[in-house]
Amino acid sequence: MTTPTHNHLDYAEEAESAERGEAWPQAAALWRKAANALRETAAHTEATFDLHAKYQAAAEECDRKERVHQLIERIASNVLHIPTLAERKLDSLDFHEVGVWQIKKALAVAYEAGRNDAN
Repeated sequence: MTTPTHNHLDYAEEAESAERGEAWPQAAALWRKAANALRETAAHTEATFDLHAKYQAAAEECDRKERVHQLIERIASNVLHIPTLAERKLDSLDFHEVGVWQIKKALAVAYEAGRNDAN
């Protein structure tokens, strides 16, 4: 039995699907596979280089979104004492009572993280 081969367009389509599901690490990996498949199989033209750059930029954007997601999760856990931001479809797990001082601290931590990331 032969295994089906994927071309760069297949990987790009899967990456877009992963992005819609906010599966950032998977999407980044698929964008990189698309870039590698394109580099290995396509003629080296200006259009190919542009598409390769587009795939690489998409992978980097997914990496950035994953870093932001992880930071928000850490703030929720460490500052607001919310164990996860995943929706669990149960009011007692999805709604949390937090003090305004906790919200203020969480926003300050997020602000500082954004400032540090910009530098």
